[in-house]
Amino acid sequence: MKQNELAKSLKLFIGLTCIILAICGFVIVPKLASDISISTPQFLPLYYPFIIFIWITIIPFYAALFEGWKISNEINKDNSFSKKNIDSLNRIRRYALCECFLYFVGALILLYFNLLHLSILIIILFVIFISMCISVFTAVLAHLVQKACDLKDENDLTI
Repeated sequence: MKQNELAKSLKLFIGLTCIILAICGFVIVPKLASDISISTPQFLPLYYPFIIFIWITIIPFYAALFEGWKISNEINKDNSFSKKNIDSLNRIRRYALCECFLYFVGALILLYFNLLHLSILIIILFVIFISMCISVFTAVLAHLVQKACDLKDENDLTI
């Protein structure tokens, strides 16, 4: 796959992910939360805090997608092994850790108010696990890109 094709594929994936995330975060999740709060009246006071929490956790996700877009721009320029990409990967790692922290705090708050149902705990643990995996993989990828960038710089100096 050529650089241009790879960059276009990445941008398509990022664009579709942005659309799906918007639909989930601003249509599906509020509808599900509304249905749950109607069917279970004790959850009615949690409707707005839950929606606000979901919207807050979407912010680091969109920030990571923006960094991915910048990486695909660098790939399109045939500049895959660059300091910009290393910085973007490190920012994605921090955004993933931020997601872990937000969901961990959310779980603690639900536990404090005795609202942490087993199904909610499983979803939270799944999100934390995926976020940790993304964080680890981007850290490894940043390290490998750093090594490749160093080799590229060393090779550029050799005549």
